Amino acid sequence: MNRRQFVTSVSIGAAAAYAGLARPLEAAASGRLNVRFVGMMGFIEREDRSFLVATPGQQAMHHMVHTPFLMARAGSPVAKAFGLAPAQGVIPAAFDTALNGSRPDEFVYRSLDNTALEIVASATDSVVNDASQLAQMNKIAPGKRVRGNIEKWALATVSLRGGRLQNSAAHPDAGKVWQFGDYRQPLTDAVNFQNVAGSATTLRLTSGTEAHSLTIKAGESADLWVFSAAIPGSSAGDPTTIEHSEVLFDFLVDAKPVNAYCPDAIGRDVPPTEFPYVRPTSASMGFVAGEGRMPGISELCWMGAFLIGKPKG
Repeated sequence: MNRRQFVTSVSIGAAAAYAGLARPLEAAASGRLNVRFVGMMGFIEREDRSFLVATPGQQAMHHMVHTPFLMARAGSPVAKAFGLAPAQGVIPAAFDTALNGSRPDEFVYRSLDNTALEIVASATDSVVNDASQLAQMNKIAPGKRVRGNIEKWALATVSLRGGRLQNSAAHPDAGKVWQFGDYRQPLTDAVNFQNVAGSATTLRLTSGTEAHSLTIKAGESADLWVFSAAIPGSSAGDPTTIEHSEVLFDFLVDAKPVNAYCPDAIGRDVPPTEFPYVRPTSASMGFVAGEGRMPGISELCWMGAFLIGKPKG
């Protein structure tokens, strides 16, 4: 069973079951903002070396539905500022292996549909890009250009100014060498973003008439997760081939897709979970549940990038 079959799976008793196995989750390093991006999305480097992060939109969804959402620690300033709320039955470790052993009640959520988030992490716009495992779309689809109207195609966007991007992993197949035809490179499904140590960082979230801002002062710490998770389909997949590779080709460059392949990929077993889809403006503060499928082995959900400069490594 592939990733799209587990993300919205329902298990009412799962939260209680996994809470019994939980261990405390470490918070952000002192004086740092840590933003963790997990799932399928595009990282687009601008001329000023800032980044636009965009999640697949409606036009790309005929291949596979991806839905973006925020996650933060319950009771944290960022959760309060942006109106994140609990979602019953959600197991964070189903989306990110770095959260194995965490307690479900540690986290709250918010849908990012039709939402923009801006993060200003230093006095300069340029982002230091050490994320060498983002799929290099310039090489995978040579001669193609990123869509000029990418923000209109996206369900959600995050603008990054200042700070640093670094390789990470939320799936055991991340970091392995994947091939797109004749081109090969290590791929990741997670990227960490940090502000400049000791500097204040401003976050601004907007959606329609909503606007919320938060400034994290120098010396303060905060964690935030940005997910773009696949809603399940009906067919089981082979973890050595990423079935939804074509989403990013359609979404970013309108190019003929080349599926990623890795003979060493094994997929991963994931716990049953509900899919968080909390809308803070909803009177019910509810969520959209899944179709009752039990999750199984998930495939890697890789990230693509269009880069002007070159990442280190």
